[in-house]
Amino acid sequence: MEENNIYTKSSVADKITFGLLLLVVFLAPLFFVPGSFVSVQFGTSLLFAFGTIVSIFAFIISSLKKGTLEMPESKLFMFGALLAVPGIYTLASLSHGFSRMSFFGYTFDLSTVGFILLGFAFLFLVSNVFKTRERIFYSYVAVVVSLLSVTIFLVIRMIFGANVLSFGLFNELTSTAVGGWNSTGIFFGIGAILSLFTFEMLSLTKLTRALTLCALVASLFFLSLVNFSTIWVIVAVTAFLFLAYRVFSSDDVASMSWGDRLKKIPVTSFIVFIVALVFTIWGGVLGNKLATAFNVSSVDVRPTLGVTLDIVKNTLKNQPVFGSGPNTFASQWLSYKPADINSTIFWNTDFAYGVGLLPTFAVTTGILGVLSWIFFFAVFLYLGFKAIFSKMLDQFSLYLTVSSFFIALYLWIMTFIYVPSMVVFILTLFFTGLFFATLYTNGVLKTKVFVFTQNPKVGFAATLALVAVFVVTGTLAYGLMNNSRSLWYFQKSAYAANTKGDIADSEVQLAKAIALVPYDVYYRAQSEIAILKINSLLSQDLSKANKEEVSKFFTDELSKAISSATKAQQADDANYLNWVALGRAYEVAVPSQTEVAGAYEAATLSYQKAMERNPQNPGISLLFARLEAAKNNLKKAKEYAFLAINQKQNYTDAYLLLSQLEVADKNLKGAIDSVAALAIIDPTNANVFFQLGLLKYNDQDFKGATEAFVKSLTIAPDYANSKYFLGLSLVQQGDIPNAIKLFEELKTTNPESKEVEFILTNLKAGKSPFTNAEPPITSTPEKRQTAPVRDRQ
Repeated sequence: MEENNIYTKSSVADKITFGLLLLVVFLAPLFFVPGSFVSVQFGTSLLFAFGTIVSIFAFIISSLKKGTLEMPESKLFMFGALLAVPGIYTLASLSHGFSRMSFFGYTFDLSTVGFILLGFAFLFLVSNVFKTRERIFYSYVAVVVSLLSVTIFLVIRMIFGANVLSFGLFNELTSTAVGGWNSTGIFFGIGAILSLFTFEMLSLTKLTRALTLCALVASLFFLSLVNFSTIWVIVAVTAFLFLAYRVFSSDDVASMSWGDRLKKIPVTSFIVFIVALVFTIWGGVLGNKLATAFNVSSVDVRPTLGVTLDIVKNTLKNQPVFGSGPNTFASQWLSYKPADINSTIFWNTDFAYGVGLLPTFAVTTGILGVLSWIFFFAVFLYLGFKAIFSKMLDQFSLYLTVSSFFIALYLWIMTFIYVPSMVVFILTLFFTGLFFATLYTNGVLKTKVFVFTQNPKVGFAATLALVAVFVVTGTLAYGLMNNSRSLWYFQKSAYAANTKGDIADSEVQLAKAIALVPYDVYYRAQSEIAILKINSLLSQDLSKANKEEVSKFFTDELSKAISSATKAQQADDANYLNWVALGRAYEVAVPSQTEVAGAYEAATLSYQKAMERNPQNPGISLLFARLEAAKNNLKKAKEYAFLAINQKQNYTDAYLLLSQLEVADKNLKGAIDSVAALAIIDPTNANVFFQLGLLKYNDQDFKGATEAFVKSLTIAPDYANSKYFLGLSLVQQGDIPNAIKLFEELKTTNPESKEVEFILTNLKAGKSPFTNAEPPITSTPEKRQTAPVRDRQ
């Protein structure tokens, strides 16, 4: 056993490992797979996973070839920083039984076991391989060049428009390979802090000074556009620490006048501090003005800290030790989400994370998971302060240690209050690994080199451990390869169906995805395609069709729909969407013209199971209402429709169905009188007036409908469906100019609506709004299952 606290000799495998890890970090903020049907995260996960896996293989091969294994000497560091979190994460998953979703997720998500295992392996490799000052500095250069590349990408698009360099993926000005706009802001926060440290702690050449200045200016500019207040606070604190250090660090500071002290203030830190302070205090006003001036906007919604902590508390009451299991926050959200979320546009959003990444882990890994993270941060902070106050070899070593520690600390703080993109979390692990690497360089941490030939027992144990890691990594690589290929086929299937309209090709690609990895979402898609084909058949005139062929087609597709939905439910019984898919498959066979014995009962049971797993979702109540309507149980259908409205007061689809039920029940007059009376009692409720207008529209009282829709829009000017039906009511009364004006407004607020564009084109051509309409656009929007346009409420 030998001690070695500096990495001295590089083997070929070691150089390969270093090159791969550096390439992963350099490319992560830039890398993507071009194509409209491939997500950015998909490309990032591939880059990170296979880059790390190949690096692990290279490290193991190098160790076996040299007959040595270099590991940290400190057991506290080994267990606290490297093994505790991934170990507990793995145990948390196994305690709930093996699940593909927990180990891999659909896109190798941040909260999966696989990502955490590879993430901490990546951290270990960086700390082990980057143990020279040159390598650490090269990594800084790589990050800065990557940041400047992202800057150039954004500036070009801000000048020439979002269509330039979109690659079918980046459709908004704020879209980048880094992730969402806030994650891009966190990335530029790294640039600001690193540039500040470089300016204040190193003597720079003209070239490096210019490069650093460009990175600092670019970072501050884009931080001002993103305007994430926490980042400004951290940048301000960092700049203030430099100011305080320069002013009070001299040995003769006590005898100096304040004038002499002020002369020592570094200009760069002072400017950065003032800018950060201004945006910390007045960021709301300044940020909005800058965003408007540069035409950038972004919406980022997540559960609040209070809501997340409520979910943590409720989860730990029932599953205290290991929580709900990795990558299962969404199921806990459905069980414990606040009721008032239903009044927002996010009522049907299944949030996969809480307010931040680390609070999410508290839900999914329980008390032991929380303790493992506390252990990790305790070791990290202890080593950080120990390193900062220890004697360094020189100023450059101090710069590398302090900068890597502060950047890693900044990034860990952001993971607590926010859910970063995969790129940002990779950089969090990377800078943490760099900080640990500087500790080896400065002698704060030491390593032990196990030489296999000196001690046969140790050699055997080390070799066995390396082979085990090799096998586990190989297995993980095989699983990830299959996952990636299946996701590729699934996204091609979705693209074929939704963009190309090629259902046959969609089915082929979907079958390939399922053959590789039988995920529930793939089976759900397969079931939906079968239902789509059945509905397409039933919408046709079948009077002259061959009844035997029609019957066979219906039976075959119904069997596919039910079989696929059943497989989805069996793949993940806890996911309410799988029970909804099964209920929808059975519901197809409920109406009298297609009724199959037992279908109604099976659909009812499926929807009940879905409601048990998502009890506050009004969409499930609406599914019950439609099921009862299909069975012609109009009274029960109305009860469920009212239940859906009670759960979500502004639920347009429920009002639409309720008006259809009144028409079916031949009770339009009575319904109109009841809602009119309710409008008198509650004259400020836009939803009541929308319902009244819809009922009068069904009764062909277009003047009365117009009055009701106008009142609804007076109360809620952005009520898109009120505006839509008001436009149609005006058309019925011959007021085409005002109808065109309303649909032009809708085109602005709902640019994605092809139906609005279709109606507007017809009206401007002097035609009826639904001339030459083809499904899904129909001439009777009041009879559809879903509202014609999306309301932003």
